[in-house]
Amino acid sequence: MTILIVEPGACGFTCKIEVEKVGKYQVNVNLQSQCKQINKLAGKVTEIDFLEIYRGTYGQNYISQSAARCKLHPSCPIPCGLIKAIEAELGMAVKKNVGFTYEE
Repeated sequence: MTILIVEPGACGFTCKIEVEKVGKYQVNVNLQSQCKQINKLAGKVTEIDFLEIYRGTYGQNYISQSAARCKLHPSCPIPCGLIKAIEAELGMAVKKNVGFTYEE
């Protein structure tokens, strides 16, 4: 199982992403957050076939489209984090932290 904690920034709604491999390219997903929109998304992305995500163009995949239907903020990092966690769980990417840093 892969667990990824995403600190999204100003909203303060931390998200715990749990991904478990159940097939060669299939995973089960569990999202936990205090955010209402993320909780809506959690009900839509419980089972993912990564090939459907991988073959799509940027922003035109099931996760991105579900995030839009759930009215996530356009800069919400949770959908990207979810894709990263799926890749890591399936052995398609290394588990490497990602971050944003503001400079003034």
